[in-house]
Amino acid sequence: MKSIRFYFSAHFSFFYSVFLKFVFILCLVQNFQGCKKENETNDDLVTMLGLNLYARSCAGQNTFPSNGTVGNLSRYQILPSLTSSNIISENEPHQVYPPQSGVTKKNILSVFYPGTGSTPCEIGAILQQGATRGYHVIGLSYPNDDAVNSICNQGAARSDASCFENLRNEVVTGSQVSPYVSVDSNNSIEGRLLSLLLYLVKTYPNDGWDTYLNNGAVSWPNVYVGGHSQGSGHAAYQGKIRNVGRVSIYSGVSDYSLQTSSIPSWLGNSQQAPVGSYYGLIHENDTVANFSGNSNQVTDVWSNQFSMLGTLTNTNVGAPYGNSKRLVTTACDGMNAAILHSCPMTNGFQTIWNYISYP
Repeated sequence: MKSIRFYFSAHFSFFYSVFLKFVFILCLVQNFQGCKKENETNDDLVTMLGLNLYARSCAGQNTFPSNGTVGNLSRYQILPSLTSSNIISENEPHQVYPPQSGVTKKNILSVFYPGTGSTPCEIGAILQQGATRGYHVIGLSYPNDDAVNSICNQGAARSDASCFENLRNEVVTGSQVSPYVSVDSNNSIEGRLLSLLLYLVKTYPNDGWDTYLNNGAVSWPNVYVGGHSQGSGHAAYQGKIRNVGRVSIYSGVSDYSLQTSSIPSWLGNSQQAPVGSYYGLIHENDTVANFSGNSNQVTDVWSNQFSMLGTLTNTNVGAPYGNSKRLVTTACDGMNAAILHSCPMTNGFQTIWNYISYP
């Protein structure tokens, strides 16, 4: 079974983006049967329609980015190379949303990291939801071609106990600590975020992006980070090393060594993010995230390594979900593994996203 799971993970980066693009359309065409978890409010209608167009046109938007509006929201599609001459690859556009006009501003920046092989365009619904709630929102484009579990479970990396931590460290910060990836400080998650914020302050001075800078550096306490799949692992790692305000985890963190049949030690490192700031959502039958084959792998990490309190709670109980920080869904049941893994990113989860990412 482990060899089957590893084969799937090693090839997942290609199929993942394909499934993620089409699962949105599938849910809409079928009136969200099996995918839609909660009834949409009237306020979500524009977001639904915008997402349908988004899912159909991500390839075009990534190739020909432009600024415009989605419903009542302003949207900037900004090529990373525009923000820094040192960025020349992984150039799919960042998706940027200032708070919706007329909504009380939270004065908090929400930064979201898409999963392996995916781009910010493909998770537009959750980004848009944050802007409607008064957040400044960024869907960040970053180097994410290869899955961490694929890299650290093959070749020499299999016997390297520090592979997972060093790889995430290099992708997040640009520190030259991993022999398995090559990401410098300019192209790291944090380097790209800083370059983007400096660009936004200069280009859109009236939007309030300067709130999230302090002496030319990112002001982490005013930043919420989140991600899906591999992106959730980067967000979780960032909460270990930065005092971010909140960490939102969707369908992760799945780091697991097949060589030692154990999770990597970094998951248990002390965190700089405030106590109680980690929240998570996963499909209860997500075999992609639960890479080990243990259906409780991810949710046990949430409890034991991230101190995410509360009983494992199905979202069908409704808000406030027993005030638990560990949520599961049964939406999308009966669909294939990739769609179950992507399910928490589909439209229809707005109320749940508010609880996990946008309080």
